[in-house]
Amino acid sequence: MIDPAEKLDVDAAVINPAGCFAAPIEVLNDSRLTPDEKRRILESWALDERLLSHAEAENMKGTGGLRLQEVRLALLDLDVS
Repeated sequence: MIDPAEKLDVDAAVINPAGCFAAPIEVLNDSRLTPDEKRRILESWALDERLLSHAEAENMKGTGGLRLQEVRLALLDLDVS
């Protein structure tokens, strides 16, 4: 559970979303973030996942962008809300 009183370094979350959040849905549910901050974090996460997937396609070790679909769905949820 995220403590709303705890300060979040948004810039750090944009740089390393997976290091700050266990899943993309946590970004959506974080009341400390504005919609624009959520979008920045999720778009950064999507880029990270695409790069991991691309690297794995070139036979480099990686997770293969396992969370890309989750990130895309979170971005869609953000668009509808």
